[in-house]
Amino acid sequence: MANAIDYLDWRGDVPLSLDGFNEVDGLIICKLTSLDFTGIIPPGGEMGFADALGEYFKHYGEEDRRLGVLLPAGTVTMAKKLLASRRFAGLRISGYVNRVDDDAAEQFCALTAQLPDGTRYIAFRGTDDTLAAWREDFNMSALDAVPAQLDAAAYLFRAGWEFDGQLRVGGHSKGGNLAVFAAMNVPEELQARISEVYNFDGPGFKRSVAGEPGFIRIKDRIRMLVPQHSMVGVLLNVDSPYEIVESCETGTAAHNGFTWQVLGRRFVRRHAFALRSRVYAEAIRGWAERLDLQQRQKLINAVFDALESTGARTLTDLNERRVRSALTAARDLLGDEAERAVFTEGMQLLARSYVESARRELPVIGRFRRKR
Repeated sequence: MANAIDYLDWRGDVPLSLDGFNEVDGLIICKLTSLDFTGIIPPGGEMGFADALGEYFKHYGEEDRRLGVLLPAGTVTMAKKLLASRRFAGLRISGYVNRVDDDAAEQFCALTAQLPDGTRYIAFRGTDDTLAAWREDFNMSALDAVPAQLDAAAYLFRAGWEFDGQLRVGGHSKGGNLAVFAAMNVPEELQARISEVYNFDGPGFKRSVAGEPGFIRIKDRIRMLVPQHSMVGVLLNVDSPYEIVESCETGTAAHNGFTWQVLGRRFVRRHAFALRSRVYAEAIRGWAERLDLQQRQKLINAVFDALESTGARTLTDLNERRVRSALTAARDLLGDEAERAVFTEGMQLLARSYVESARRELPVIGRFRRKR
């Protein structure tokens, strides 16, 4: 079966004017944020995609390389096919922003794609390879809003101010969360011009947003897609209706949108999550509910301070020795014995929560083992 890259082979010659924008197109544009256009697309300026990609090749070469341990190869191959397609002929990129701030625990990247059909697509990057990005992701479980979410709302507001036509918003992984947060936090007049919000396997929010006026106004235009082995999109409070799609991979590998199966102009649907995904999601939620917000924040800071103390700045920098020493150091970084006890108890709670979740999801297997 085909994926989003194959889709460009056999549908790339069909212009948007003949066959309108769809969810596969949405993921493809989001994937462009994985490419680093820093120093290529001028701040506040715009550039034809062909010229931008040509400059990218001069900087990084044309090899389709991994962009970190969780950003697999495929984006450059996709970009080349996108460049050759009639469907996206004349694509222009503007408003490129790429910022990583270790002190503020923020990772934020966004771009605006000016599409051939006269609309604009605001795309937010998901979590990259930096520890700052992962600290910010975990902070989502303890804070009402993290810096990247606030920047996403400000970015969408500016994009809407500079352009008076139809907008689409989207992102993969954390980028999907940013897309929803931004769309529900811009003025009502701007929301009225947003036709679709694509959340590709992005996590939810610390608290339910179902009752917030901004979310209520936009919720019918949110398209949330998660793979049947989702490990990200099932986290925190997910108030948007979602559809489950088929991936050719399992576990964390299914998070990669290039593994999602495509038939025609849409992703293939599945009826339910895989067992491992259900157990994982229930365990994480159960663990989070047993810790208050202050405890969550202390655990997050302790673990990431310890990881950064090893000299690592990205997940790629980490190895087994560094991770083991960092987790040992995390307990010592906490200020007093009471805090160290909270850390130890938190790790034990996570293990217990996972076991309890597995027992609830596997009652038949449990009875079979007891009988034997």
